[in-house]
Amino acid sequence: MSWCDRPHNVTLEQQCELDMLHVTVAVPVYNEAPELLDRCLWSMVNCSRPPDVIHVVEDGEQAVDYSALRSHWTGLVNPPARVIWTCFSVNRGKKWAQSEVFSSHPEADIFITVDSDTALEYHAVAEGLKPFADQAIASVAGIEVMFNSHVSWLTRSVASRNTVYQLVTWGAQSAVGNLLVNRGTYALYRAEVVREIIPAYVGETFLGHPIKLGDDAALALFARGRGRAVQQVTAFSLPMCAESFSHHFRQFTRWMRGKAIRDCWRLKYLPALSYGWLYTVFTIFSCLMSTAVTLLVLVTFPTAAWVFRYSLLIMIIWSLASGTRVFCINRSDENTWERIVSWLVYPSALLWVMFVLRPLRFYGAVTCLRQGWVTRVSGVEVEITVPDQDTIMIPEGMASEA
Repeated sequence: MSWCDRPHNVTLEQQCELDMLHVTVAVPVYNEAPELLDRCLWSMVNCSRPPDVIHVVEDGEQAVDYSALRSHWTGLVNPPARVIWTCFSVNRGKKWAQSEVFSSHPEADIFITVDSDTALEYHAVAEGLKPFADQAIASVAGIEVMFNSHVSWLTRSVASRNTVYQLVTWGAQSAVGNLLVNRGTYALYRAEVVREIIPAYVGETFLGHPIKLGDDAALALFARGRGRAVQQVTAFSLPMCAESFSHHFRQFTRWMRGKAIRDCWRLKYLPALSYGWLYTVFTIFSCLMSTAVTLLVLVTFPTAAWVFRYSLLIMIIWSLASGTRVFCINRSDENTWERIVSWLVYPSALLWVMFVLRPLRFYGAVTCLRQGWVTRVSGVEVEITVPDQDTIMIPEGMASEA
């Protein structure tokens, strides 16, 4: 099914209509490395189709001082994209930060959400807008390509698994307009859809508790209620991947807390027997069943050793077959050998999910009412090495002023 997820293309007339759309970007910030936030803003101001407004929202008192960045970006004269900066006095969560943008720009036709550690590829905005030529489409997700995937086995395994999952699992969902998660790193929405749901978005509760996590999946579910939710496989974002195991585990736990609640909402609100509803049922069943089988093999070992051997062999063969999708994305900083390594790493990434992250999935589900940030609460966790000024390369055609 994922083979049917093709890039959306437009006619010249449709492109002219897309060029007239007013685009506003929401960038929530919470203890992000200043260099990463600077890279994020620079990539959007200097892209092939700059948004009209980039609205940065600092989510409460933070351990990082952004005053220099704020002064620079809001002080640009006649920039390709106008940068607005808002500071919350207290931490209210990513949803509230995004909603500050959603409610402050009645002129917007399209809202874009971008994480503060994410840079957009040069054509990302232009490509991401193309699906909106189809009036039935309410939301569009970009494709994540981890910027720091080459740092270690951990980052490479996460990057390869993420690439295959987007192009296969989410590709199948996108092909039928049932994409369940618009990646928070880079996603686009029709503004009228977002404005309608702001009260429900920030006022969401589960079992009487306010919900702060799962913002991207919530917006995707709301958008799915108003139309088709798809991804554009030519719209790339470059987020940062967790580089330490501690950060990786806490980040995954946060995701699983959001996922547990979103699965309940999907079963309740998606049309029964729709692709998204059936997929949610299948993933819950397969998670429980595979866990039960694994425990059964361990309890009956060594009698069931043959089950373990053949299951492992089949998993490796299947993962190498499906993992060939990593070759679909070409990076200018990767050679052929590095792409082969990413492909060979994919089986170990699946084993990591099965035997290491699976317990965290259950822990996240059980503790889903804990809705704190978990990551970056004490400050910056992922940084980027900034090259010397003499070595910085500005791509041809990009504005050098920023």
